[in-house]
Amino acid sequence: MVLHPVQLIGLIIFIGTYILISTEKLHRPISALLGASIISILLIVSQWEYDGHVTTFHTIVSRVEWNTLLFITAMMIITIISSRSGLFQYISIIIVRFTQGSPKTLLFSLSLLTFIISFVFDVITTMLIIAPLTVEIYKILEYDFRPTLIVEAITANFASIPSLVGSIPNIVLADKSGATFIDFVLVMGPLSLILLVTALPIYYLTARSTFVAPPSSLVKEIFLLDPYILVEDKRTFYVSIIGLIVLVMGFIFGSVVNLKAAEIALLIAAGLLLFSGMHPKEIFRDVEWISVYFIIGLFLLVGSIEILGLLELLGELLTPFLEQPLIISLPFISFGIGFISAVVDNIPISAALAPVFFDLQSAGVVGPIQWWTLVIAVNLGGYILPIGSPANILAINLSNQEGSTITFVQFLKVGAVLGLLHLFIGTIYLIILSTLGFL
Repeated sequence: MVLHPVQLIGLIIFIGTYILISTEKLHRPISALLGASIISILLIVSQWEYDGHVTTFHTIVSRVEWNTLLFITAMMIITIISSRSGLFQYISIIIVRFTQGSPKTLLFSLSLLTFIISFVFDVITTMLIIAPLTVEIYKILEYDFRPTLIVEAITANFASIPSLVGSIPNIVLADKSGATFIDFVLVMGPLSLILLVTALPIYYLTARSTFVAPPSSLVKEIFLLDPYILVEDKRTFYVSIIGLIVLVMGFIFGSVVNLKAAEIALLIAAGLLLFSGMHPKEIFRDVEWISVYFIIGLFLLVGSIEILGLLELLGELLTPFLEQPLIISLPFISFGIGFISAVVDNIPISAALAPVFFDLQSAGVVGPIQWWTLVIAVNLGGYILPIGSPANILAINLSNQEGSTITFVQFLKVGAVLGLLHLFIGTIYLIILSTLGFL
């Protein structure tokens, strides 16, 4: 296989950018936008031909998945308004009262809450909701919050697999595979419950050394806490509850009337902006534009190498492995791509592989089971290493900001064990579904 000089330069830029992203020598958005800019200029200056026409900047920009970006932005708006309403803080007080401050019950309760939230929100949003609440709860109780933050990051990753909106990789892959919200629930729902059941004992074993019974006086104070004390505006509080209920219903039944997740999220975001009484300027100021521009950079980068024909070449390299029997091809996808996701970050990996699998699907090489294996690979592989998922990085950064460092080894002891175990369980699960004729 001989590459054209322009293709070779483009490949070097692409690999170099991914190395910068994974090592974080530069801020991730800077790396992504810098790489995208350089490779775009390369295409335009070299007058590279694509689909019978000379490449222009419009050609490159057209590769950006704008529906994904609109969805992410809308969900951020929904999260900001719901959080400011005091809804999530209200839930945290209810949990503390329910657990009576028991560290073991608290760990399991927050794990379950993370699991539930991940069905509606992507992993980044989930951690932005649950992690700060966890830190505040544990500071009140004077507990070590680090084990629980690790648990929540891992749970957010695997709990995302039964939801089309559960993670950015899911959104990107669903856009190419055509899978609906209901498809994710039916296929991945049982697996996510299995993964939760297998994770809870390991959570307990790794965190049990930090379990200390709270003083009885503190338990009494917990029961005196009024959940409504954190609700500053009841109107916004109830509007947020209604908005989230409609959001979930929209995700479930939207496909019946051909509504996409992005359209539903935009409608709910607009409704909350209209009825919450909050000033839009305050809301948009808190949107994580850094994440939005990071993803724009990735789409531009991946779109550029697709224009160069490099994704087609990657598809040709993968085809011999994917044509093997399922007992060989599925572990290749789950563990191979899972390990790459652990090292590089599952968002750029998904952005790069989605168009490859789409082309292979058109060629009859890839079917539904390979797409679902790719879903578990990027999501479950994301917590083998601390750098594999934004949820992990958010948990570690928040803990470090609070003066309690989560080390690489601390995360690895839990994440690597569960990541490898879950990839094995997920692969077997999909092989069984295929054998029984469900896929």
